[in-house]
Amino acid sequence: MSDVKCPCGSGLPLKRCCGPFLDGTAYPDSAETLMRSRFTAFTRGNLPYLRKTWDPNTCPELTPDDLQTQWTRLEVLRSTQAADKAIVEFRAWYRDNGTEQAMHEISLFKLHKKRWVYVAPLQG
Repeated sequence: MSDVKCPCGSGLPLKRCCGPFLDGTAYPDSAETLMRSRFTAFTRGNLPYLRKTWDPNTCPELTPDDLQTQWTRLEVLRSTQAADKAIVEFRAWYRDNGTEQAMHEISLFKLHKKRWVYVAPLQG
């Protein structure tokens, strides 16, 4: 991980940003941080982390084929958090046939066993 910048867009080195979440030595304390770490997990092909941070009631069967997209950058547009639910709006950029495209999503997160998990998109 050395001094590689974190893909989540924080500007911090991966080892000081999402790295500890992906290697299991820490867990995000906010929905936005979880969202950022999940983006990083998608860029690095970390299926175990994605499963662990997805609400078990909505998590699909994930396979390595689900990680073929080349994600390039993340832009968090808004984040609101209550005691047990949160909403994060973001734009995730990816490459498709050499062209950069963006996916827009407003995501629902909730506390599950005292940890934030991704539930589902509210709209995209």
